[in-house]
Amino acid sequence: MLERTPKHKELQIGFKMLCEKLLTRESFLIMEAGWKQKHGRTAVSTADLTIKRPSEADLTVVEAKFYRSRKVDLALFRNALEELKKHRDAKKAKNAIMIVTCEITPAMRVETERHGGILWGLADLLLLTAKTPTLADTLADLLREADPGAAGRDLFSEELQQLEEQSPRIKTKSEGARLIADLDQVKPGREGVKKFEQLCDKAIRYLFADQFQRWNSQPHIDDRLHRPNLIARLVPKHEFWISLSEDFRCRYVLFSFGNEMEPLNQGEILSNLRHLSTGALRTVLLVVCRGGLDAGARRASQSALRENGHVVLMLTLAELRDMLTAKDNGDEFSDVLIDRAAELLTDLTP
Repeated sequence: MLERTPKHKELQIGFKMLCEKLLTRESFLIMEAGWKQKHGRTAVSTADLTIKRPSEADLTVVEAKFYRSRKVDLALFRNALEELKKHRDAKKAKNAIMIVTCEITPAMRVETERHGGILWGLADLLLLTAKTPTLADTLADLLREADPGAAGRDLFSEELQQLEEQSPRIKTKSEGARLIADLDQVKPGREGVKKFEQLCDKAIRYLFADQFQRWNSQPHIDDRLHRPNLIARLVPKHEFWISLSEDFRCRYVLFSFGNEMEPLNQGEILSNLRHLSTGALRTVLLVVCRGGLDAGARRASQSALRENGHVVLMLTLAELRDMLTAKDNGDEFSDVLIDRAAELLTDLTP
């Protein structure tokens, strides 16, 4: 089986695992999980799943196709149906099910019926996962990761909203408080730098889980150089992030965490700025540090905005704590970032 990229493989495997759990939940017995053989070292041509009802002898073969698009070309879909038919004949199965993550058209239903199969599409998946919220979360994660569109436009926005409304993944009121307590235990300086970065990573994800996707933590390298610790793709819903996305052509935001007590200096900010790129749509850097920025670092931030249109926002550890508390209490917690951006944009200091 062709694996085009590691992300493609991850999405395909994740979706097939989800389908296996859904079918098990629907009281099917899994006779063979062929998807494991397909994604093994030596790929095998077989159905993704072979299933049956406990009280029946007839087998059903299942193919699960994860498409990164709402609509699929009919010719491509016909090829998938031919593959399903081939697996049904090989297994001598009576029934066949095709499960896809796209909208089902009348033509697709006609083709599926002509091949003697059953078709489940995106709408069916929403209904099925609604019975088990943890599976709805899994489907939502897959749809977010699959979205190839521009920032600010979720390809599956309506479906994601429906899935999120039934999600059990609502953080308890004490989530921010726990992060604050853990951060307070971290010693400043090199001794506690790795733990500080890990906790800041968790705090940022907790605060902005609905504004970003495809989080990618960068490995900690203790070489005394400052570089971003986290990068994420912006899919903004809050007006603040929407404005940054539109005004500064930002699709990816970089995050850097500094555990030093003293303010970050110019060199430390410049080291991070090297990773911003207008062409790559990485134009915003958010720095979380204990002591803030010194005068040189602030001048470097102004220069980055003036010369390259790059935005450097800063949060002290105290401000991060305040934001975590505000989210726990259901208050607006982005005010400090809004003010930071306004200060940066209205400061004409050379």
